[in-house]
Amino acid sequence: MSSRSGPTGERPLTGDKADATAATTSRRSTGRSAAEYALLGLIAQSAFGKIHGYDLARSFAESGLGRILRLESGMLYHFLKKMVRAGLITSTLEHQAGRPDRQVHGLTGEGRDALHAWISAPVRATREIRLDFLIKLYLARGLDPARAIALVADQQSVMRTRAARLTEQVDDVQGDDVDNAFGDTVLRLRLAQTRAALDWLEGLPESN
Repeated sequence: MSSRSGPTGERPLTGDKADATAATTSRRSTGRSAAEYALLGLIAQSAFGKIHGYDLARSFAESGLGRILRLESGMLYHFLKKMVRAGLITSTLEHQAGRPDRQVHGLTGEGRDALHAWISAPVRATREIRLDFLIKLYLARGLDPARAIALVADQQSVMRTRAARLTEQVDDVQGDDVDNAFGDTVLRLRLAQTRAALDWLEGLPESN
């Protein structure tokens, strides 16, 4: 499989507006989106753990994250304000001689804990491989390669369990009416996608 192919054989590393929509609507129980965690990860990777908004936006666009999703600057600053209110980051005014003052952002202890907990948890649904898992993997590789290895192993376990359950559901489909036949078609698609995701995971360097 090409290095630019996604886990289901498509080319997921695009920069269209649909990615930004997916990023802002992908929510965990915390109410935070994958894009917010991506920003936390970039702040954690920044020099001295501090970065201002312009550099953060540029880093996002130029990094591997920019190939996973597209984040408009207005939404980026919205997320920064939201994370300040949540206590995940600090925002301080930095004075510059002869230049406008700027806001500099850094992680709080709570923000670092939230980031590490999110990165360490495998996604539960196959469709989340496309966005959430790729962001987790990118950040884990940059922050802690050992965490990336553990993440991939845990994700493989989740996908194997999901594939086994879908296989059982396919085998249990009964009847040949239109609805049952269509239900079988849907299940087989989900099973094929899950198996493809598992194959893709097993081809990652962390699997070797």
